[in-house]
Amino acid sequence: MQEKNFLMESLVIRQRDYGENDKIITILGKEFGKIPAIAKGVRKQSSGLRGPTTLFAHSRLALYRGRGSLCTVTQGETLNPFLSLREELAKIAHASYIAELLDAGLPEGKPHDDVFLLALATFSLLELHDDLALAARFFELRFLRHLGLAPDLEGCRICRRRLFSSSFVLSPLRGGLLCQACHGKAAGLISAGTAQVMRQLLSIDLHKLPGLKISRQNHQEMKEAVIPYLDYHLDYSAKARVFLDSL
Repeated sequence: MQEKNFLMESLVIRQRDYGENDKIITILGKEFGKIPAIAKGVRKQSSGLRGPTTLFAHSRLALYRGRGSLCTVTQGETLNPFLSLREELAKIAHASYIAELLDAGLPEGKPHDDVFLLALATFSLLELHDDLALAARFFELRFLRHLGLAPDLEGCRICRRRLFSSSFVLSPLRGGLLCQACHGKAAGLISAGTAQVMRQLLSIDLHKLPGLKISRQNHQEMKEAVIPYLDYHLDYSAKARVFLDSL
Protein backbone atom coordinates (compact mmCIF):
# COMPACT_ATOMS: atom_id res chain seq x y z
CA MET A 1 0.00 0.00 0.00
CA GLN A 2 1.92 3.01 -1.32
CA GLU A 3 -0.61 5.83 -0.91
CA LYS A 4 -0.30 8.14 2.05
CA ASN A 5 -4.00 9.07 1.94
CA PHE A 6 -6.64 6.57 0.93
CA LEU A 7 -10.31 5.66 1.27
CA MET A 8 -11.39 2.21 2.35
CA GLU A 9 -14.72 0.45 2.73
CA SER A 10 -14.27 -1.40 5.98
CA LEU A 11 -15.58 -3.44 8.88
CA VAL A 12 -14.22 -2.75 12.36
CA ILE A 13 -13.29 -6.14 13.84
CA ARG A 14 -11.33 -5.11 16.94
CA GLN A 15 -10.91 -2.08 19.20
CA ARG A 16 -9.18 -1.07 22.42
CA ASP A 17 -8.82 2.16 24.33
CA TYR A 18 -5.55 4.03 23.91
CA GLY A 19 -4.57 6.96 26.06
CA GLU A 20 -7.27 9.26 27.35
CA ASN A 21 -9.35 9.87 24.22
CA ASP A 22 -8.09 7.60 21.44
CA LYS A 23 -8.73 4.05 20.26
CA ILE A 24 -6.66 1.52 18.37
CA ILE A 25 -8.90 -0.32 15.92
CA THR A 26 -8.36 -3.21 13.54
CA ILE A 27 -10.09 -2.76 10.21
CA LEU A 28 -10.95 -5.37 7.62
CA GLY A 29 -10.87 -3.37 4.41
CA LYS A 30 -12.36 -4.40 1.11
CA GLU A 31 -9.37 -3.14 -0.90
CA PHE A 32 -6.42 -3.47 1.50
CA GLY A 33 -7.21 -6.31 3.89
CA LYS A 34 -6.60 -6.18 7.64
CA ILE A 35 -5.06 -2.95 8.90
CA PRO A 36 -4.45 -1.55 12.41
CA ALA A 37 -5.23 2.15 12.80
CA ILE A 38 -5.54 4.82 15.44
CA ALA A 39 -8.70 6.89 15.78
CA LYS A 40 -7.66 10.03 17.65
CA GLY A 41 -10.11 11.76 19.97
CA VAL A 42 -12.77 9.20 19.14
CA ARG A 43 -13.78 8.67 22.76
CA LYS A 44 -14.94 12.25 23.06
CA GLN A 45 -18.72 12.62 22.79
CA SER A 46 -18.27 15.31 20.16
CA SER A 47 -16.11 13.18 17.84
CA GLY A 48 -17.54 12.58 14.39
CA LEU A 49 -15.56 9.35 14.19
CA ARG A 50 -17.40 7.60 17.03
CA GLY A 51 -19.97 5.91 14.79
CA PRO A 52 -17.77 4.92 11.84
CA THR A 53 -15.08 3.40 14.10
CA THR A 54 -17.42 1.49 16.45
CA LEU A 55 -16.94 -2.26 16.72
CA PHE A 56 -18.68 -4.21 13.90
CA ALA A 57 -19.58 -1.00 12.01
CA HIS A 58 -19.56 -1.09 8.21
CA SER A 59 -18.01 2.22 7.22
CA ARG A 60 -16.12 4.15 4.60
CA LEU A 61 -12.97 5.47 6.23
CA ALA A 62 -10.34 7.96 5.11
CA LEU A 63 -6.90 7.01 6.43
CA TYR A 64 -3.44 8.50 6.44
CA ARG A 65 -0.31 6.39 6.52
CA GLY A 66 2.72 8.23 7.87
CA ARG A 67 6.08 6.88 8.99
CA GLY A 68 4.71 4.94 11.96
CA SER A 69 3.28 1.44 11.99
CA LEU A 70 -0.31 2.64 12.42
CA CYS A 71 -2.57 4.38 9.96
CA THR A 72 -4.60 7.31 11.28
CA VAL A 73 -8.34 7.55 10.66
CA THR A 74 -9.02 11.10 9.47
CA GLN A 75 -12.66 10.91 8.35
CA GLY A 76 -15.46 8.37 8.37
CA GLU A 77 -18.96 7.66 7.09
CA THR A 78 -21.12 4.91 8.59
CA LEU A 79 -22.73 2.71 5.93
CA ASN A 80 -24.37 0.24 8.32
CA PRO A 81 -23.93 0.48 12.10
CA PHE A 82 -25.13 -3.12 12.73
CA LEU A 83 -26.67 -1.88 15.97
CA SER A 84 -28.18 -5.20 17.05
CA LEU A 85 -24.74 -6.83 16.95
CA ARG A 86 -23.80 -4.59 19.88
CA GLU A 87 -27.13 -4.63 21.73
CA GLU A 88 -28.39 -8.25 21.82
CA LEU A 89 -26.30 -10.65 23.89
CA ALA A 90 -26.44 -13.66 21.56
CA LYS A 91 -25.64 -11.49 18.54
CA ILE A 92 -22.78 -9.78 20.38
CA ALA A 93 -21.30 -13.21 21.12
CA HIS A 94 -21.61 -14.48 17.55
CA ALA A 95 -20.31 -11.26 15.95
CA SER A 96 -17.37 -11.24 18.39
CA TYR A 97 -16.59 -14.83 17.42
CA ILE A 98 -16.63 -14.02 13.69
CA ALA A 99 -14.46 -10.93 14.23
CA GLU A 100 -11.97 -12.90 16.30
CA LEU A 101 -11.61 -15.57 13.61
CA LEU A 102 -11.03 -12.89 10.99
CA ASP A 103 -8.34 -11.28 13.12
CA ALA A 104 -6.67 -14.62 13.87
CA GLY A 105 -6.84 -16.04 10.36
CA LEU A 106 -5.78 -13.11 8.18
CA PRO A 107 -2.34 -11.51 7.83
CA GLU A 108 -2.07 -7.72 7.86
CA GLY A 109 -2.01 -5.74 4.65
CA LYS A 110 -2.98 -8.50 2.24
CA PRO A 111 -6.10 -7.83 0.13
CA HIS A 112 -8.98 -10.24 0.78
CA ASP A 113 -12.01 -8.64 -0.87
CA ASP A 114 -13.78 -12.01 -0.99
CA VAL A 115 -13.35 -12.46 2.77
CA PHE A 116 -14.57 -8.90 3.34
CA LEU A 117 -17.76 -9.68 1.41
CA LEU A 118 -18.16 -12.94 3.35
CA ALA A 119 -17.82 -11.10 6.68
CA LEU A 120 -20.26 -8.41 5.58
CA ALA A 121 -22.78 -11.05 4.50
CA THR A 122 -22.39 -12.92 7.79
CA PHE A 123 -22.91 -9.77 9.88
CA SER A 124 -26.06 -9.12 7.84
CA LEU A 125 -27.29 -12.66 8.52
CA LEU A 126 -26.64 -12.25 12.24
CA GLU A 127 -28.58 -8.99 12.28
CA LEU A 128 -31.58 -10.06 10.20
CA HIS A 129 -32.16 -13.73 10.97
CA ASP A 130 -32.71 -15.90 14.04
CA ASP A 131 -30.54 -18.95 13.32
CA LEU A 132 -27.26 -17.50 14.58
CA ALA A 133 -25.56 -20.90 14.82
CA LEU A 134 -26.26 -21.57 11.13
CA ALA A 135 -24.70 -18.20 10.23
CA ALA A 136 -21.62 -19.16 12.27
CA ARG A 137 -21.24 -22.55 10.54
CA PHE A 138 -21.76 -20.84 7.16
CA PHE A 139 -18.97 -18.40 7.95
CA GLU A 140 -16.58 -21.06 9.29
CA LEU A 141 -16.86 -23.28 6.21
CA ARG A 142 -16.70 -20.41 3.70
CA PHE A 143 -13.78 -18.84 5.56
CA LEU A 144 -11.89 -22.14 5.41
CA ARG A 145 -12.55 -22.29 1.66
CA HIS A 146 -11.28 -18.74 1.12
CA LEU A 147 -8.11 -19.71 3.00
CA GLY A 148 -7.70 -22.79 0.78
CA LEU A 149 -8.48 -25.12 3.70
CA ALA A 150 -12.01 -26.32 2.95
CA PRO A 151 -12.55 -29.97 3.97
CA ASP A 152 -13.12 -32.65 1.34
CA LEU A 153 -16.75 -33.67 1.87
CA GLU A 154 -17.18 -36.01 -1.09
CA GLY A 155 -16.48 -39.20 0.87
CA CYS A 156 -13.80 -41.04 2.81
CA ARG A 157 -10.32 -39.69 2.10
CA ILE A 158 -8.80 -43.17 2.46
CA CYS A 159 -11.16 -45.77 0.98
CA ARG A 160 -13.24 -43.25 -1.04
CA ARG A 161 -16.52 -44.59 0.40
CA ARG A 162 -19.23 -42.17 -0.72
CA LEU A 163 -21.68 -40.51 1.64
CA PHE A 164 -24.98 -42.36 1.34
CA SER A 165 -25.90 -43.73 4.79
CA SER A 166 -22.42 -44.09 6.29
CA SER A 167 -21.06 -42.27 9.35
CA PHE A 168 -17.88 -40.23 9.19
CA VAL A 169 -15.31 -38.30 11.18
CA LEU A 170 -14.07 -34.92 9.95
CA SER A 171 -10.29 -35.30 10.17
CA PRO A 172 -8.23 -32.08 10.35
CA LEU A 173 -5.05 -34.05 9.63
CA ARG A 174 -6.48 -35.72 6.52
CA GLY A 175 -8.29 -32.59 5.36
CA GLY A 176 -11.71 -34.17 5.08
CA LEU A 177 -13.96 -37.08 5.92
CA LEU A 178 -12.91 -40.51 7.09
CA CYS A 179 -15.44 -43.31 7.32
CA GLN A 180 -15.85 -45.08 10.65
CA ALA A 181 -14.03 -48.17 9.38
CA CYS A 182 -10.95 -46.23 8.27
CA HIS A 183 -10.91 -43.96 11.30
CA GLY A 184 -11.27 -46.84 13.74
CA LYS A 185 -13.10 -44.90 16.43
CA ALA A 186 -16.77 -44.33 17.21
CA ALA A 187 -16.35 -40.89 18.83
CA GLY A 188 -17.11 -37.64 17.00
CA LEU A 189 -19.11 -39.21 14.21
CA ILE A 190 -21.23 -37.19 11.82
CA SER A 191 -24.00 -38.62 9.71
CA ALA A 192 -24.07 -38.55 5.94
CA GLY A 193 -26.95 -36.07 6.26
CA THR A 194 -24.80 -33.65 8.26
CA ALA A 195 -22.01 -33.96 5.70
CA GLN A 196 -24.54 -33.10 2.99
CA VAL A 197 -25.64 -30.00 4.94
CA MET A 198 -22.00 -28.91 5.16
CA ARG A 199 -21.69 -29.30 1.40
CA GLN A 200 -24.80 -27.18 0.99
CA LEU A 201 -23.33 -24.42 3.13
CA LEU A 202 -20.30 -24.30 0.86
CA SER A 203 -22.40 -23.91 -2.29
CA ILE A 204 -25.76 -22.34 -1.40
CA ASP A 205 -26.66 -18.87 -2.68
CA LEU A 206 -26.65 -16.41 0.19
CA HIS A 207 -30.27 -15.31 -0.27
CA LYS A 208 -31.42 -18.95 0.12
CA LEU A 209 -29.54 -19.56 3.38
CA PRO A 210 -32.25 -18.20 5.75
CA GLY A 211 -34.69 -20.75 4.26
CA LEU A 212 -32.41 -23.70 4.95
CA LYS A 213 -33.91 -25.78 7.76
CA ILE A 214 -31.67 -28.30 9.49
CA SER A 215 -32.22 -30.53 12.49
CA ARG A 216 -30.83 -30.07 15.98
CA GLN A 217 -28.70 -33.19 15.39
CA ASN A 218 -27.21 -31.66 12.24
CA HIS A 219 -26.43 -28.48 14.15
CA GLN A 220 -24.71 -30.33 16.99
CA GLU A 221 -22.72 -32.65 14.74
CA MET A 222 -21.53 -29.76 12.58
CA LYS A 223 -20.42 -27.77 15.58
CA GLU A 224 -18.53 -30.70 17.09
CA ALA A 225 -16.85 -31.48 13.75
CA VAL A 226 -16.10 -28.06 12.24
CA ILE A 227 -14.74 -26.24 15.31
CA PRO A 228 -11.83 -28.67 15.98
CA TYR A 229 -11.06 -28.67 12.25
CA LEU A 230 -10.98 -24.86 12.21
CA ASP A 231 -8.87 -24.62 15.38
CA TYR A 232 -6.35 -27.12 13.98
CA HIS A 233 -5.85 -25.23 10.72
CA LEU A 234 -5.83 -21.74 12.23
CA ASP A 235 -3.71 -22.95 15.17
CA TYR A 236 -5.96 -20.82 17.35
CA SER A 237 -8.90 -21.33 19.70
CA ALA A 238 -11.27 -18.36 19.77
CA LYS A 239 -11.78 -16.85 23.20
CA ALA A 240 -15.24 -15.62 22.23
CA ARG A 241 -16.34 -19.25 21.94
CA VAL A 242 -16.29 -19.55 25.73
CA PHE A 243 -18.87 -16.75 25.83
CA LEU A 244 -20.92 -18.46 23.12
CA ASP A 245 -20.93 -21.80 24.94
CA SER A 246 -22.17 -20.13 28.11
CA LEU A 247 -25.35 -18.80 26.46
